[in-house]
Amino acid sequence: MSIEIKNILVAKDLSKDSSRVIRYAMTLGCKFHAQVHVLHVMPTVDHAVLNMVALTMGADKLADFNTKNEAELTEKTREQLDGIIQTEHELMEEKITHPPKIEVHHGEAAQMILAVADRLDADLIVLGSHSKGKLHYAFLGSVAEKVLRKTHRTVVIVPPTES
Repeated sequence: MSIEIKNILVAKDLSKDSSRVIRYAMTLGCKFHAQVHVLHVMPTVDHAVLNMVALTMGADKLADFNTKNEAELTEKTREQLDGIIQTEHELMEEKITHPPKIEVHHGEAAQMILAVADRLDADLIVLGSHSKGKLHYAFLGSVAEKVLRKTHRTVVIVPPTES
């Protein structure tokens, strides 16, 4: 049996382990000559909070404010991810055949990861798990767990570094 991996989706927040998880995906990308897609999902604000702010600020002003700030935040996040990718690329021994592509979206993380994986027809999803105290050996982060339960794709979980 031959394993063919063409598209790797690495979904990551911007926590301290982001670099390691992205490097892991990039290394796999080099080994399989695959395209790596780096995804960051920005959470959306709860509707109840938005309604309260809209009542105070006005719906039109809030809509303008959200549009402007989402675009700025998306661009800053892209720049931050690009910096991580460049730093990790310099640390790698392997030569990258396909530069990673960056996507930044807003929404619920697990749902967006699954939707992007479907759109890209990802052969592999790489996620980091979070250490959430003494029980971190028994449970994954909620996003990783949701993705694992709902996907038919291969998922690699990169554990957190020991602290």
